[in-house]
Amino acid sequence: MSHRIQIVEDERIVALDLKECIRSLGFEVVDISASGERAIARARELRPDLTLMDIHLDGEMSGTEAAAVLRQELDIPVVFLTAYAEENTLKAAEESAPYGYLLKPFELRELNATLRMAFSCRAAEAETRDQHRRLQMAIDTAKLGIWEWDDQQSTFFSQGHLQQLTGIHPGTLRDNAPSFMRLLAKNDRDKLLTMLQQRGQVEMVASMQRPDGEAAWVELNAKQFQGQNQGQTKLVGVLRDVTERVQMEEKLRQASAVFHTTAEGIAIVSPQRTIQIVNPAFLRMTGYGFAEVMGQDIDELLHERRHSGEFYLQLAEQINGLWNGEILCRRNGGELFPVWEHICAVHDEYQQLSHFIIACSDISGIHNAQRELNHMAFHDALTGLGNRHLLQEQLEVELDRALCHQQPLGLVFIDLDGFKLVNDSLGHAAGDRLLQIVAARIKETIRRGDLATRFGGDEFFIVCPGSGENECIQLANRLINRLEEPILLTDEPVVISCSIGIALFPHNGQEIDKLLRAADSAMYEAKIQGKRRWCLFNDGMADKVRLRMQTEQHLRQAVRRQSFELHYQPLVTLGDDALAGFEALVRWRDGEQLIMPDQFIPVAEECGLIHDIGEWVLRSACTQACEWQERYQLPLRVAVNVSARQFAAPDFVRRVGLILLETGLYPHLLELEVTESTLQIMEDSQRVLGELKALGVSIAIDDFGTGYSSMALLKHLTIDRLKIDRSFVKDTPEAVRDCAICRAIVTLAHSLMLSITAEGVETAEQANFLSKIGCDTAQGYLFARPLAPDALVAYLADWEQRNGGGDTPGEQAKKIP
Repeated sequence: MSHRIQIVEDERIVALDLKECIRSLGFEVVDISASGERAIARARELRPDLTLMDIHLDGEMSGTEAAAVLRQELDIPVVFLTAYAEENTLKAAEESAPYGYLLKPFELRELNATLRMAFSCRAAEAETRDQHRRLQMAIDTAKLGIWEWDDQQSTFFSQGHLQQLTGIHPGTLRDNAPSFMRLLAKNDRDKLLTMLQQRGQVEMVASMQRPDGEAAWVELNAKQFQGQNQGQTKLVGVLRDVTERVQMEEKLRQASAVFHTTAEGIAIVSPQRTIQIVNPAFLRMTGYGFAEVMGQDIDELLHERRHSGEFYLQLAEQINGLWNGEILCRRNGGELFPVWEHICAVHDEYQQLSHFIIACSDISGIHNAQRELNHMAFHDALTGLGNRHLLQEQLEVELDRALCHQQPLGLVFIDLDGFKLVNDSLGHAAGDRLLQIVAARIKETIRRGDLATRFGGDEFFIVCPGSGENECIQLANRLINRLEEPILLTDEPVVISCSIGIALFPHNGQEIDKLLRAADSAMYEAKIQGKRRWCLFNDGMADKVRLRMQTEQHLRQAVRRQSFELHYQPLVTLGDDALAGFEALVRWRDGEQLIMPDQFIPVAEECGLIHDIGEWVLRSACTQACEWQERYQLPLRVAVNVSARQFAAPDFVRRVGLILLETGLYPHLLELEVTESTLQIMEDSQRVLGELKALGVSIAIDDFGTGYSSMALLKHLTIDRLKIDRSFVKDTPEAVRDCAICRAIVTLAHSLMLSITAEGVETAEQANFLSKIGCDTAQGYLFARPLAPDALVAYLADWEQRNGGGDTPGEQAKKIP
């Protein structure tokens, strides 16, 4: 195929003559254009193999400009034609990199030689480009970077993958060798610089940190290269990213370390299940030596129950090729032990089975721990007896058996009398020892087949399969006699007794819960009758339980209907009898009957109704205090008792704040009374009190002195008032010890800048004594009984009259700090 040539000549006759000459040389002329613009357009359309270009053309574009476009955009070689040979013309032509230059006029042989030389150069250039592309493709495929180092100019030149690896543009590396060197670890950088300065051969793997912070490793190889200039020596080489290889080698080292140090026994076996290699843990676990296991069948050597050949075949054919499970193995000495075994089938790159990896964990310890945990789950840690879980489980089993075989069953409930006294007086360690001795005596007393359990605290249950009333009574008598024998806990022997309740299947119930409740009711009946005795459950006891349940039900109805009312007992200042405020006391109105709080508050606390009742009391008291202030101009403080469960509620402080907002009562007119025992058992009582104080509410400790940690409480808690319990007031001023206690409490409170209130003041002598020792305020029958709201008006009027028309109660209250 002849070469296709384009002629660009602005003289028509010259162009046609040139066309004939070119044809005579065996080439094809595909276009004749007179301007550069048209030549470019036709070249884009025809794609000639070469363009003969006159430098001076028609139009605005010169031949050199048109040649530059053809070369850069279309990669078409250009040979220039011109009648001018001045320096400027030649220089402009050189910039477009022509393939030849003919001066007009020229002979046919000159044209032929120039064209053939141009086509030859073009072919050589294409071959060079193709070789370069192939080389570059190989470099890119191998992820190589080419680099050279010129120590005379201290330059570092690179191309290829180095840019992707380092993040530095190759152009910046030619003049900035430190840019690359700074990426290398210091030791590797120093090593590379030494090699470069010695102009020797470079062979090393260096660690580096990419600009993004990721670690990488590169392999550097280079040799000396003698350049064209004499005396100029360079190092030329390749750089390869070997991060994956280094990381893989590190993983192999880690895997080797794991293989040799793991506690799991590992064996690699052939497809025929012969052992190829094992780790030290396998040898320790089985007791064999290395030479004893090599080449042995893993099943014959280790497994008590061999896996079948079909098992391994199926495992190899599975997609994931994994199996794990528990299996019984045999040590070298013949000892059997449980193993949790993992088997993995490994395939080669052709999906052919290569080997099996078997990992074994000796789970003897786990089995022992499971037995221990199972024992702990169903046995009491202190006494070794069964716990309530075992009681429930075994009682269910024995009830089913008794029902199936029509046999009796007895349930005996033991509660120790006076255990709390021993625990409190001798300490918890002595109390624990006492429980252990009691448990041992119970085990000695019961029959074989009976189950003794510790239900909790000092309560024990005994399940007696096949025992009727007589057998249970006999057992109860034996237990009472055995348990009251003296126990030597300290230097002095301790004697305790027990109260026993007996419930019988099927007479007292055929369900677990019913029998437990029956035995519990019988035990409490024994305590009521004087302790150190047993009681059989009867329907009368059930009536008492039903009465208790009825009380709870009625109380729930009372909460829904808000069948409560508040009575207010005045608090007065001692010395001038000024009215200081009121304490709100709740009553339950059940028809015509008015029930006192000690008869229903404990029930409310047990069944969870105390939160609703307590919130009603708090809201009603705050509302009443606001009415006093608005209607009678009485800014009197109202005190409200808070139960332990109410105080411990997570949202208690938030609800107090909401009630204050709803009622509009100033926070400083509300005082919350909390018992000392409540603060002792609350771990975060200090936090709760702090949050209440932040609201502006006053805090009083009720029944102060009746607990065991009064000094510690006063040291840490933020409070405003102490209330002396009525038990310390009732016998004053005659009782010397009570007087001393009251005096000490008053002195302590004033020293801590706390107010002090005495409860239960019933005589003038008591009031005078309390006033003399500095007690601030008091309440009790001497001043007034708790009053219903409608009785307050008469009380306040009478108070004003008795004070001789002096300050009104409101004016008196304003004078009270």
